[in-house]
Amino acid sequence: MMPINDEIEEPTASARDDLGLLRELLDETDVVVAQRPAKKSRKPAVGIDDMTPDEFRAYKARLQAERRAKLKEQEAAGRLPFDTDTTRDALADAALMLLYSGGPGADAVMNYLGKVFSDKPGAPLTIAARVRTRALEPKLLRFAGKSS
Repeated sequence: MMPINDEIEEPTASARDDLGLLRELLDETDVVVAQRPAKKSRKPAVGIDDMTPDEFRAYKARLQAERRAKLKEQEAAGRLPFDTDTTRDALADAALMLLYSGGPGADAVMNYLGKVFSDKPGAPLTIAARVRTRALEPKLLRFAGKSS
């Protein structure tokens, strides 16, 4: 049986004392303490509310130019942005392909066209004829054939 240690340790007054004791026990030369990276300072931002009308127009023009450049870059790389316009185009392409193939769902597309163009009864048949003669073609078909 091991003898009981009757020594009373001195209580530490702070966490700093505990860390000092820990470093002493671990021999600080063997321990690698990762330093926290310093926070990157942000340069003060100018708020939109602080801009003059000319500065605001220039700011908006720059943002729009950057957005357009990004969209052109994406299209050149064969990618499309996921936004309202491309979603509508993709859904329209799907409807065109259903009408062309006459597959399941083509009747639902024709019924929908009949409701949308209720004041023009010949419109759905004209649209279906244009799809079959390829006068109306899918916009995004070139993107659908590519696999990422």
